[in-house]
Order: sequence, then C-alpha cells, then structure tokens
Amino acid sequence: MTLRERILAVLHGQQPDVMPWCADLTYWYAAQQHWGRLPAKYEGAAGFVDLHRDYHVGYYLGYATVYVTEQENVQVVRETAGHLTTTRWRTPVGEIWGQTFFSEQTCAAAPMRWAVQSPDDLRVLRYLAEATRITPDFSDFEEQKRLAGDQGHPSVFPPRSPISQMLAEWTGVVHLTYLLADAREAVEKTIRGMERAADGAFEALVACDAPWVEFADNLSGEVITPFFKRYQYDYYVRRLAQLHGAGKIVGVHLDGTMRGILPLLVEVGMDFIESITPKPTGDVAVEDLRELAGPEVILWGGIPGAMFSPPFTEDQMRQQVEKILACHWPSAKFILASADQVPPDADFELVRKVGEWLEEMC
Repeated sequence: MTLRERILAVLHGQQPDVMPWCADLTYWYAAQQHWGRLPAKYEGAAGFVDLHRDYHVGYYLGYATVYVTEQENVQVVRETAGHLTTTRWRTPVGEIWGQTFFSEQTCAAAPMRWAVQSPDDLRVLRYLAEATRITPDFSDFEEQKRLAGDQGHPSVFPPRSPISQMLAEWTGVVHLTYLLADAREAVEKTIRGMERAADGAFEALVACDAPWVEFADNLSGEVITPFFKRYQYDYYVRRLAQLHGAGKIVGVHLDGTMRGILPLLVEVGMDFIESITPKPTGDVAVEDLRELAGPEVILWGGIPGAMFSPPFTEDQMRQQVEKILACHWPSAKFILASADQVPPDADFELVRKVGEWLEEMC
C-alpha cells in the first residue's frame, strides 16, 4: 500500500499493511527557509511534497484551503519594527490592536499584547465577525491533492471554533477569564456572532471532495476543559452533524494535555483525534491512551515533537515506536505521527528512520 492508501484505510476503518506514518513538517520547513538552510530542491509546494517523499513520511499538512475570506469595511494594518509586529484592525465601530514578538532562535512568534481586552474591544470583534464573507474556492486544495499523489492527502480546516479563537487569537486565557467574569453576556454575544461568521466555511467544506475535515483548535486539557461544556460542546455537535451528513470523516487537533478533554471529544462524536501527545512530554502514557479514549476513536500522533531534538536520542525514539506498536498494532485505529510538529532543531534523519522502522516492524 502507498502512504496515502494507509492513511485513508485507517480513516475508513480498514486494516493497512503497515501502520501509517505522517508528520507535520511545516514548522521545520519554514524555519529552514527563514534561516536560508532549505535545499533548493525542496522549495515550493511541489518541493515540499518531495521532502516528504525523500524522507519516507506521509504528507497530510500543507494548510490547503477550500474557501476565501474577506471582510467588508475592515482595514488591517501591520507594522514591524525589529522583531515586534503590531497589527491594527480598523472598523467603523472602533479599532483593536495586538502585538507579537518573533524569536530568531525558535523561529516562532508569541503574543506580547492581546488585541481584545475589554468589552469595547468585544464590540469591534463582533463587527469583524459580521463583516466576514466566505466564498468557496477549491483550487488550492485540488492542486495540493494533485501534488500529494501517493505520498498522502491534504487536510482541510474550518476556522477555529469561537472559544478557541478567543483563547488562541484574540484574548488569551487571562483576559477571557476576566471578560467572562465582568461581561459574560457580551462575550457570549460575540461567540454567537463568530459562530455565524463560519457558516460559509462549513458550506464550502461540505461541498468539497475532501474525505476528512479537521478542527484546528489546538486544544489542551488544562486550558479548554473548564470552558468546553458551555462554549464548545454544542458547537461541535452541530458542526459534526453538518459534516457527517455530507459523508465527511471529522477530527480535531489536540496537541496538549489530554486528561479531562479527550473523553469529551469522543463524547461529541469526533472520528479521530489528531496530534495525540503522550509521555514522555504529555500527561498520558502510551499504554493508557486507549483506556482514556475508548475503543472506537482513531488516535493520530504518538511521537512528541520534542523527541526529534536533543536531549532525546535515536534509541529513545525507536523505543517510543516499539512501545506504540506493542500497544496499538495491529489495531486499525492508530496513525503514527509527530505531535505536534517536527521542530527546527530536529535530527531530521529520524523522520526517515521512523518510516523505515515501521516497514521493518509491522
């Protein structure tokens, strides 16, 4: 079987010949580009797929899009001074602004100032939601699918669910907590507006021919669990019914702690949980994953991204693969993957070796 066939086999409840192996290489790739270290043959969308092919790893993440988002009467202005970027959203009802700092060492940006901190800021965020217009455009997805070929298949994503948008993009945890204490009605009104703003995206996802859809919500149990029942559970149930009705397999990105949240994700009806991050960096042992998740959901992940970098060794990586196979093979409900991403300082040869070990061990 090809890597593409193995991934699709598991997602369709079938037994592959070898446990599928895929990895999110986007962070490593972007960092090598930024530092001028990426070999020329891997430049561009086709080169990115060739990178997967050369390192014997399944392709599933190129951030394929199936819709275009526009906002009426909204001006977005970005200014960068050194490593600090200020972004302003200017609307007829006011302006909000936030800042991020880019680290050369990690090749990643972190929020320094959240854009939404007060009830007045929520009013601007509601305007942004109301001004959002989404139209289908399958051209990028179709091109990525063509390029992927037998190496894999691109994933497609809706916008983050509203509470995850608040936490990851607009308020952070502290400001959201205070806003819920001081202006819960305004927060909930904003969340309802953000839910409506995503309708066009889900219409496009229903209409495209992608076999699976993934909520890119970057969940972590210790953060999202207290909010989940009130602000995410019903939203997931409704969107899952919409996507399942169109024959889609549906999953969610869980790249943090699992206790508390994983059983709830199974309860709402997710078909797969992607970016499962167990010990030695996560909060659940490989041996205990199935007990926590239950018997039916597909688990996608298993190798913490940190294990590709020092101080972890090749021997420890092989032991992790052996442990996953001992616990989860030949079950047809596990896709081995990096969780979350292969980092910029990775021993990249380990990406190839994991694929080779699977061919040898399965």
